[in-house]
Amino acid sequence: MSEIPGGPPPRDDDPSVPPPPPVFGQPGGTAPPAPQQPGAPTPPPGGAYSPPPAYGTPGGAAPGAYPPPASPYGQPGAQPPPGAYGPQSGPVDIGAGFSWAFSKFGQHWVAFVLGGLAWFAVIAVVAIVGIGLVGGVAALGGGSDGVAGAAAGVGASIGIGLYIAVMLLLLVLFSAAFIKAALKVAAGHQIGVGDLFDTSHMSQLVVLGLLYAVAGFVLNFIPFLGQVAFVAAGFFVFYAVAAIVDRNEGAIEAIRTSVALQTRDLGTGVLVYLLVAVVSWIGTAVCGIGVLVSLPVGALLTVYAYRRLTGGQVAA
Repeated sequence: MSEIPGGPPPRDDDPSVPPPPPVFGQPGGTAPPAPQQPGAPTPPPGGAYSPPPAYGTPGGAAPGAYPPPASPYGQPGAQPPPGAYGPQSGPVDIGAGFSWAFSKFGQHWVAFVLGGLAWFAVIAVVAIVGIGLVGGVAALGGGSDGVAGAAAGVGASIGIGLYIAVMLLLLVLFSAAFIKAALKVAAGHQIGVGDLFDTSHMSQLVVLGLLYAVAGFVLNFIPFLGQVAFVAAGFFVFYAVAAIVDRNEGAIEAIRTSVALQTRDLGTGVLVYLLVAVVSWIGTAVCGIGVLVSLPVGALLTVYAYRRLTGGQVAA
């Protein structure tokens, strides 16, 4: 309604008259919109942002805080990647390890002894056949002269080298059988004779045995220094079988893991290696029967040291 000149002013409650716009600073007033900066985020409707969640409420985080890290080894039960060790890895208490090994052998001696006897039977048959073949070749060429005698001598030398290689392969598989059983004991499982003939990881164990056998074959032709080098190689691959079985590593990667563990604490590595060797030697010296005790104890001590160095489980 238009205002009539000279007439009465319009009333405030007249619905036909629009209310005046609110003034900034008065109740109901709003600030004029701020100029938009180039590249600035567009505010949500209403011109206000929702406040961030406070620390301690769902979705809140402390300033500078990061989300907790994921499990270092993936899903529960997964093995650590090559070269990684568990959080509880540390030095090896050799006295405690020796005591643990004897205690666990006493709890599982039936499986270890009967399984060891079965392995001895297999190795004895192969050894007798191998010695017979090598001796036969040497006997055939023993009475020959000239080229035939020289060829027979070379053949006998090669036969001896192959025989040593085969025996080394068998010994690697033999020791691996005890290491497998010892790892199950360390995990808190009961074992039987069949556990010493477990064929899991066999392909990589055979590869490891072949590598060891080839090294022994080559070093056999180097007097003295070859034997020293072979002993040194045995020291550095000391934990290779355990790494293959426990961490599903390939033979080459297991050798690297073993070298890393042995060089990580060289003094302890030498002591454990020598102690296992002495225990095995004592068992061999006691009419050979003591090997049925010394080999399982040596395998258990090896696994104890390996699990301590890698932070793995050792059942009480």
